Amino acid sequence: MFILFLAFGAVGIWQFHERLYPPVILSVAVMAVVGWHLIISYKQSRVGPLTALLFVAYAMPFIHVVPYIWFDFDRESPLILWGLVINPYMTDRPIVELMSMIGAVGAAGFAAGTSLLREKLSNGVRPGTMAYYWKFGRTLSMPVFFAWIGIAILLTWIAAPADTVFSARYTESTAIAEGIKFSSAWMFSYAFLVFALADSMFESSPKLGKLKRKIVLYAIVLIVIWFQILRGDRESLTFVVAAILMYYVWGKSLLGSAKDRVKLNLPLMFLAVFVVFVAAYFVGAVRHSLTEVGDISDLMGVLLDLGAAGAFRFDSLITGTWSSVLLTPLSVAGDYVNGSLSLKYGQTYLDLIGSIVPGFVADWIGYARPIDSTKGPAWEMTYGQGGTHAVVVPFIDFRMAGVFIIVGLWSFVFSKIERFAIKRLTVSNLALLGVIAMAIPHWLWYGEKNIMNALIIWLMLSVLYRVRLTKSAVNSMDGSSQPFQSSF
Repeated sequence: MFILFLAFGAVGIWQFHERLYPPVILSVAVMAVVGWHLIISYKQSRVGPLTALLFVAYAMPFIHVVPYIWFDFDRESPLILWGLVINPYMTDRPIVELMSMIGAVGAAGFAAGTSLLREKLSNGVRPGTMAYYWKFGRTLSMPVFFAWIGIAILLTWIAAPADTVFSARYTESTAIAEGIKFSSAWMFSYAFLVFALADSMFESSPKLGKLKRKIVLYAIVLIVIWFQILRGDRESLTFVVAAILMYYVWGKSLLGSAKDRVKLNLPLMFLAVFVVFVAAYFVGAVRHSLTEVGDISDLMGVLLDLGAAGAFRFDSLITGTWSSVLLTPLSVAGDYVNGSLSLKYGQTYLDLIGSIVPGFVADWIGYARPIDSTKGPAWEMTYGQGGTHAVVVPFIDFRMAGVFIIVGLWSFVFSKIERFAIKRLTVSNLALLGVIAMAIPHWLWYGEKNIMNALIIWLMLSVLYRVRLTKSAVNSMDGSSQPFQSSF
């Protein structure tokens, strides 16, 4: 299969340089073939849930490409497409065909990257690992565990809008983190929760493990409802998906019998995804309209008015953040066709590396980051509403070859990470899977800096977790024989 997807990519790159943009239906067919290949690979345990989630997030914006198969470019343009006000690029055939081609070549690169890994995934804890945790107490004590939960809630409070949607319009309420330029506070918060959940799953005492998991659940409910949904934010929903995968898929062998392969509980997962999807849709629809609500009757009146205005139409369910994200591949495709897109030869990636420094640290030392909340690729889009799709920077810097190679590279790397983490399941490795899963939509829809931040945060918390346990582990091992070695 690698040769097939490599051929898809090579043909796409050649066609691009010859300015031969295939019909939309061919690009859709390539993405469909890639999706089918990944489904088969998943059933054969050759790709895992993290890889599947990566491709779903990658491909989701391109669902709006499908209607172009029967779209009449010669007729008068509609006022609305993709659930958005139309712009000239949306109805320009060469631009749409190039945008679709970019998505298809990236999908081929994704499949090529995962096809390089042929060994089946394993799922379960290595013999001796749990005995090591149980014997030497390699989980957090309850006071430290409470501290991690408290830090997570504190950081969420800092990152959340100051007012609920009932007291101020969503766009008019600012967060404390904005004033101190700590934009990654929300990601730190969920990373702390991810580690706490992983720690609770490795807890040797059944009673303490159950208590820890209850505390994590209560913290999630508090954060999702009070600090997120009631304030119009939805960042926590990706964390909920990550927590579900950690508990029911990657860490299932910690709480029950080990399995030889990764296998999703499909009904449960579909239900969870549906609930998250509907919650995100509902919050997005009402978060600008609740400031005048004083009681239940007012709320019902607002909901009825929104329903009468078409805010809850069924066809609106396929539109969302991913719809506006597609504006960014559309923008670079249109700018390229019009001859206004410069080739950066990797400069954006150097700028990303130079922007790793947190905003408050940069201000303190007087350093101007190349990419921040006021400048970067997202600000260079002709059309867009913030952020960029994962194909945008590769295309800007290296054109179509960059799209195929870079998407293929990161699909290979993260598939490899998932295999390693599952095979050597520890608290830190399970947390690594959770942190990456939590960050995936933010990365693929809002820019590469999000996954860089996520990995750095995981590394910092992993070191903190190890350091906190070192003293107790040394004390426990004092006078004992050399224990089973395990990487955290």
